[in-house]
Amino acid sequence: MSGLIELVHKDVEEIPIDLINEDSFVIRTSYEDIEELAESIRSLGLIEPVILRRSGGEKPYELLAGHRRLKACRMVGLKKVKAVVIDVNDKDAYLIAITENLQRKSLNPIEEAMAYYSYVHKKGWGGVTELAKNIGKSPAYVTMYIKLLELPLEVQEMIAKGELKPFVAAELEKVKDEKTLKKLVDEITDKKISMRELRNKIKDIKYDFGREENPNLKYYTVLKNMIAATRNCLIQYDVSINKLEEGSDAYKKALTYRFELHQLLDSMLNEFSDVKKELYHEGLNP
Repeated sequence: MSGLIELVHKDVEEIPIDLINEDSFVIRTSYEDIEELAESIRSLGLIEPVILRRSGGEKPYELLAGHRRLKACRMVGLKKVKAVVIDVNDKDAYLIAITENLQRKSLNPIEEAMAYYSYVHKKGWGGVTELAKNIGKSPAYVTMYIKLLELPLEVQEMIAKGELKPFVAAELEKVKDEKTLKKLVDEITDKKISMRELRNKIKDIKYDFGREENPNLKYYTVLKNMIAATRNCLIQYDVSINKLEEGSDAYKKALTYRFELHQLLDSMLNEFSDVKKELYHEGLNP
């Protein structure tokens, strides 16, 4: 996101709080210890300004970053707030909101995941790779967080409360059976299972369930048999073709049929390789 804005060089203004719309770029939904912040502002004033942009709505300013600070200012009865006012589009405004919260480490993992999901999937502003580059994270990191939102809500609540670490919960996303998932969560929270044991358990679950239900595995087996049959057919072709006079028209026509059959075999081998890669990606070892 470098180059979007240079906030340190912006002038700080005093903006009436009643002129600020704070609902447009809300990323953080929990505001713990806001009373302590309010008490600090009452004693020392607001040290770090909030970030606003001009808007065309009923309220002429939109809050991009500093929702907790603004709420605390309201609590102590301030009528104006120190602010940096910038002009950016919706996409860059959202990136500023995400980055500011990440730098402050003010988001819980589910709020962070929702911010990434909204940018990529709801707003459609860019892919995971672009977002990761803009916020200084890796694509794998962003993808992992988005996948947390596929877990049951009760598990997401545990992640938000800090009862389950995101990188541990990301492993659980691979478990689709809710009873099995709940059992694993209980084992993790009771510290009866290590990360290595968790991965091994999930691998065994995916292997057993996948072999029983996975349609790609059935296709893999069928392709394997088809390839073997085609290879055997090519051998029989060679035996038959050798009975013809080499260089004759009949011999040339027969070679044409053999070439077409060999092309078919090559296509099946390529397909077989692709299916095998998919199975490995799904955690299955055919």
